[in-house]
Formats: sequence, structure tokens, C-alpha cells
Amino acid sequence: MTITLKAGLAIAAVGLAAGLAGGASAADLNGGWARGSIKDHAPVAGPVGRCYFRGDVGYSWSRDPNVKWPVNNGVWTDGVGGPLDGNVDAGEITYVYAGDTVSDTSLENGWFGGFGAGCGSGSRGLRGEVMFNVHEERKLDGTPLTYTPAPPVGPPIVPTPIDDPLHTSIKTYTLMFNAYHDLGKWGNVTPYVGAGVGVAYNMLSDVYFTGNPALVNRIHGNRDLSLAWSLMAGIGYQISDRAILDFGYRYLDMGKIKSQRSDTGGFVNPAVVIDDIAAHEFKIGLRYHFGSDCCAQPVAYAPMK
Repeated sequence: MTITLKAGLAIAAVGLAAGLAGGASAADLNGGWARGSIKDHAPVAGPVGRCYFRGDVGYSWSRDPNVKWPVNNGVWTDGVGGPLDGNVDAGEITYVYAGDTVSDTSLENGWFGGFGAGCGSGSRGLRGEVMFNVHEERKLDGTPLTYTPAPPVGPPIVPTPIDDPLHTSIKTYTLMFNAYHDLGKWGNVTPYVGAGVGVAYNMLSDVYFTGNPALVNRIHGNRDLSLAWSLMAGIGYQISDRAILDFGYRYLDMGKIKSQRSDTGGFVNPAVVIDDIAAHEFKIGLRYHFGSDCCAQPVAYAPMK
């Protein structure tokens, strides 16, 4: 995903979350009813002041992230840094930057679960919540650019290029503020849309390579916070006067993480940078509402201009 598109979606998610949250406050200040002429009546999800606890479990289909790790290829130039004698001398070897693109990236799918709490404005169908989720550890694989080593000192030998796949894994915790608009209630079913913004705590394990016999040390992983955002849609199905089953879809962007530069052998390496950690997610959850003005109240109809 391009930086411009990613930034646009993130801004849209923040704007939608803020707009829904602001709308909820405005609806409460107005007593939950719109002012002006009545041209239409739209069903809404229930009365003012609904609050709830919730728990979710779901499956996450990971997008292929953007991974970068620089590769420098060895170059031998006879007579530059050493005598022009047809042999490879140590001073005649230099390393040239080839690029940092990692192709064929693949982040494993995985399960996630979480819990949270929220409240709704009632008559306008607006609600906000705080949600904590845990995404299980997912394996990440990719292929850096082909590495060409320099020839050994001595008689010139043409080196063999080396493909050197990298491997690691990522585990993620997210803490999100979500805002929703319940679009109306038809029988026991209430569809909704929403957006969220928050933080992701990404945990990157050690990075290791399996193609270069000279690169046996593992680059140390890392742990870091990153901006997270989401866009959501789904339906709620009321199963009792206080319980609602929630079936939802979420696009979740969990930001980025990069490794440390040190490795298990005590050497310094370029960091492995992983960006666009994102997923398409489907979940099922249970919202348990509490308070005297919960789900069993009659459905109100808010006048719309």
C-alpha cells in the first residue's frame, strides 16, 4: 500500500471515529432527538445510555507486509587498492549497495481475541468503546536481493550469487478506541459501521537467514509501539434483553516494527524494517449490556431532516 493511500485511510479512520464520537455527544446534548422538520423516520438501535462489556474471538488474514533489508555486493577491481597483478588483494575489494527490497514476503494468518467496554448514545445509534486485542505469533518470511560475495584473496575465482531468505515472527497487542454508528434495528438485527484508532505493541522475534553459510548469527528482534487504525462493519443480533451477538469485519493496520542492529555474535548489522503490518479480520463477539435502560426497551424513532 502506498504511503499516500495509507495516510489517507488512517486520516479517514481518525476522522470517522472523531465524527461518530462527536455526533454521540451532540445527540446526548440534544436529548437524543434531531431538531427540524420530519421528512423521514429511521429506526435506531435503542434508548439513551446503554453501556456494555464485550468479548471477541476471530481469525486474521494477514496482508503481505513491506520489508526492507539492505544488501551490499562485493566488487573486485584489480589495481585499485593493490598491485595490478591479476590476483585478488584485500585492498582491491569494495562493497556496493545493491538495494533493500525484500520480495516474496508472507505473514502467516492467525487467531486473535480480546475484551473491552463501551457505551451508546441511544436514540441516534452512536456508541464508543475501548477494546484490547491479542494477536497470536505469526511467522514472517521474505527474500532479500541476491547477495554476490567478493572473491577470496588469491587467484581470481568467480563467486556464486547467494539467495538468502530471511525468517522471523511477529506478535501484536492492540488497544483501540472504536466509534460505531448503528444503522437501524430490524427485528433483532442491527447493522453497523465504525472506525478505530489506537496503538499496537508489536513484538518481533530474532531474524535469521537460511541461504548464506557465512551468515549464521541471528539479528536481535525488538518490541515497540506503533500507531494503529481500523475500519469496521458488521451486524448485531439480539439474543436476550441484555445480550447481543456481534458478527463483524475489520481492516486493521498495526503499523510497523524494526529489528535491532546487534546480532547473537556481537556484530552490528543493518536493521530489518517491517512496515504495513495489516490484516483483514472476521470476528464473533458477545456484548452484555447493563443498566436499567438496556436492550429490552422499545425501539425509538428519531426524526431526520
